[in-house]
Amino acid sequence: MGISFKSILKGAVRAAIHAVIIVGLTVSGNPHLAAAYAMSALSYETSRALRPSLGGTERKRGYEVTQRGSTISHQIIYGKMKVAGARIFDGTTGENNVDLHRVVAFAGHEIESFEEIYINDEVATIDGSGTVTSPSRYQGKIKIYQHLGSPNQAADSNLVSAVSSWTGNHRLRGIAYLYCKFTFDVDAFPNNVPEITAVIKGKKIYDPRTSTTAWSDNPVLCVRDYLTATGYGLGEAAANINDTAFITAANICDETNTDAGTTRYTANGAFTTAIEPQELIADLMTSMGGTIWYTQGYWNVKAAKWTAPVLDLNEDDLRSGLSLSTRHSRRDNFNSVKGTFKGSESNWVVTDFPPVTNDAFVEADNGQESSIDYDLPWTDNSIEARRIARIVLERNRQQLTFTASFGLRAFQVQTGDNVRITNTRLGWTNKEFEVVSWTFGLQNEYDLQVEMTLKEISESVFDEVDDGIVYERDNTTLLSPFTVPNLGINISTELRRVKGKTLGVLLLDINNTSTLIDTAEVQFRKTGETDFTALGTLGAFVGTERVEHVGVEDGFYDIRARATNSLGVHGDFNTVSNYYVEIITAPPADVTNFDGNVVGSNLFLSWTPVSDLDLAHYVIRYSHLTSGAVYSEAENIAQVPVGSSTLALQNAGVGTYFIKAVDDTTSGSNESENPAVFVVTSIGIGDLNVVATLTENPSFAGVKSNVVINDDSYLELATIPLFDDATGNFDDRSGLFDDFTGYASSGIYYFSNDLDLGQKYTSRLNFSFTSTRFDRTDLFDSATGLFDARSGVFDGDPTAFGDTSVSLQLRHTDDDPTGTPTWSDWQAFSVSDISARAFEFRLVMTSTDTNVTPVVSALSATIDMQDRTTSGSDITFTGTTNITFDDAFAATPAIGLSLANLTDGDRYTITSKTRTGFTINTFTGGSASTNAVTLDYVAKGYGKELT
Repeated sequence: MGISFKSILKGAVRAAIHAVIIVGLTVSGNPHLAAAYAMSALSYETSRALRPSLGGTERKRGYEVTQRGSTISHQIIYGKMKVAGARIFDGTTGENNVDLHRVVAFAGHEIESFEEIYINDEVATIDGSGTVTSPSRYQGKIKIYQHLGSPNQAADSNLVSAVSSWTGNHRLRGIAYLYCKFTFDVDAFPNNVPEITAVIKGKKIYDPRTSTTAWSDNPVLCVRDYLTATGYGLGEAAANINDTAFITAANICDETNTDAGTTRYTANGAFTTAIEPQELIADLMTSMGGTIWYTQGYWNVKAAKWTAPVLDLNEDDLRSGLSLSTRHSRRDNFNSVKGTFKGSESNWVVTDFPPVTNDAFVEADNGQESSIDYDLPWTDNSIEARRIARIVLERNRQQLTFTASFGLRAFQVQTGDNVRITNTRLGWTNKEFEVVSWTFGLQNEYDLQVEMTLKEISESVFDEVDDGIVYERDNTTLLSPFTVPNLGINISTELRRVKGKTLGVLLLDINNTSTLIDTAEVQFRKTGETDFTALGTLGAFVGTERVEHVGVEDGFYDIRARATNSLGVHGDFNTVSNYYVEIITAPPADVTNFDGNVVGSNLFLSWTPVSDLDLAHYVIRYSHLTSGAVYSEAENIAQVPVGSSTLALQNAGVGTYFIKAVDDTTSGSNESENPAVFVVTSIGIGDLNVVATLTENPSFAGVKSNVVINDDSYLELATIPLFDDATGNFDDRSGLFDDFTGYASSGIYYFSNDLDLGQKYTSRLNFSFTSTRFDRTDLFDSATGLFDARSGVFDGDPTAFGDTSVSLQLRHTDDDPTGTPTWSDWQAFSVSDISARAFEFRLVMTSTDTNVTPVVSALSATIDMQDRTTSGSDITFTGTTNITFDDAFAATPAIGLSLANLTDGDRYTITSKTRTGFTINTFTGGSASTNAVTLDYVAKGYGKELT
């Protein structure tokens, strides 16, 4: 028999209640006061999630099993969803009522299509005649005829012809239904009539973007449809819809530029007209995380995506104080979102989506996880569900809300807009807020003001990144008494001349990027010490400020800095540990561009000055070798003061010249690492004649002071103390008998003989020696410490060191050295022209390392005198004349002469030829000549006696 379905066609709740549903334009007390309030899915769903459930899931998710009753609510389907229907007619025909004719209404509106039809949760295959072909057990037993609910659809002709009580007037216009004919078979239907459900592409809705009506799962278009629907919605006039806002929001929902590449927001679900409009709209808003409001006669909507602020407001715009709420109550706070969705991904079963939890929020809540159950009845996949849940979670943590009155500039904004607020007192600089309510009215009869409630918002809320730590810190930029900015430290060093001394300076650049510090203190200590020493206190600054410590010594240091805020709270020290300072003991730079010019017997050396501030002087060394010379074996011949870059050497010798830079005694007296070299292969001076050579090796028989002859018969510095210098008894000395305690720092060897020229002459003196550097620690069994701890080459590199020196010195006198002569002071020389009668020589050996000594294997000094020529002319004499040179030679010279006016048979002889002159005689035959002759002569020798 038939069942009436009249009551199923009843309409839903209408506009009489829509003012209380979401928002309303109300006038209360003041006729000039207009109000606008926004309701977001978050605010409604959060409050609902935190109160007990009232049941009745079909009202918000549609029918899940076939319904029966006389007052069953319409089912509305947006997007695509699997639903059951309402059984609105049952009739039987045939012998023993073998055929059951059932009409199941699925939607109170026209639909796009029945995508799939299920028989007891099995997908059915239906041919063109409506016969079910699979599952095979139903073949020939079930026929299903589809009706999409068009406004002009006709009654099902098969049902009309089969059942007399169903006539052509039963058209069910505007209702999507299935007519199902079941032919009884005990094997096909062992458990009564099977359940019929369907996956349906639901209502066709209007799209203001294209001005067309078609199926869509865009949540904004679904909301718009519900607002304007007259059969089950609010019946709002289209003119009251702000389609500009709806189009913007609809475009956001259709975006596919998400991390997953899927559509940003969709709405797929069903509801019945038993649902409260407020609840339904809130449910629809969850599918796009959006906000809806009614203001100034228009419905507006906003999907969950960041929009740029439309206005900047500051203290000048305020017309009242601020009513500020900084935190939710604990009841309204949560750090994790759980919830459900339903779609093909879950086989059309309500399923939990993976929860969204933010560790930073949990930490801020003292490690206690607090969850909200956030149902998403219109979301059909887990990707969108988690996207929305993340926005819900992060938006909830944007908790700062305030209410205030503003001036007329606030007329430029409306509910849902974002604005930027600057308030110095609250530490806000262009802080972003969302307008959640907006009212205006007259105050004090003449002052038109806008009162707004604003809630903080951030662009990062709408990305797909967890930003929890940001939201815990962005309420204000005012200084927290428990948070002090950290300071950065950049360390460098330099040398500086202070009152004639070269001092190391520690440079500490303190970096700060915050405006919230009041002072900064800087301290240091030598690593290993207990206490820090204050270096300085800086006032408030942003950027970089420098603190200096003048007079720093080389070594390891710990440096630290910390800030103090305006409340006097100290921050943590930023400490740099074990910072190594090597500025004082670092050697000076190597000398560059060392060059020379030979002019006659003089050598002019030049070089590029070294820029080191602690430079004291340059050391010039000389070796007579033109190849194979090494710095450590060369003689110190000059010390050039800082500021000079040239040196003139008179009577320079052929050989190799070295130069090194040396820093001053206040900073370590180190030489530069590598000497610069210049080689002289020839000197443009006249011919020289060796007068005498004193050779000391191999016997080295001279007097020695702190110098000994070693086992190789070479000179080296004596060890300290000398064996015969020790005091006390022989066996009182501690340690080994041959224990080595170090070489003397200096010693002198005096040549065994002086050199007496007999008279005073100007002589060229030079020397020759062969020296090597011996380092006792180079011996395998003499080195101290660990075998592999010594730096450098395994056996050392003695040519690179400058810790030994060998130099020759002389002194001279014009007196007879065998008497009581007056000697000059000792002076160093390499090649010198000196006017004197007699000379004494000595060798000075030095070392700055007690493990190192110079070793001299050959030593000699040579005296040369330069060639000299003197002459006389037009000397007329008869018979004999004595010629005396203007200045005596050092030795008898060679004489050449010419005689004029000799007669035939005349001859001459030279007698008494000495270094001072000669006698010339002329003869005629065997007798002295009586003829006057004229003499020209030239005498060539060396040396010039000085008086």
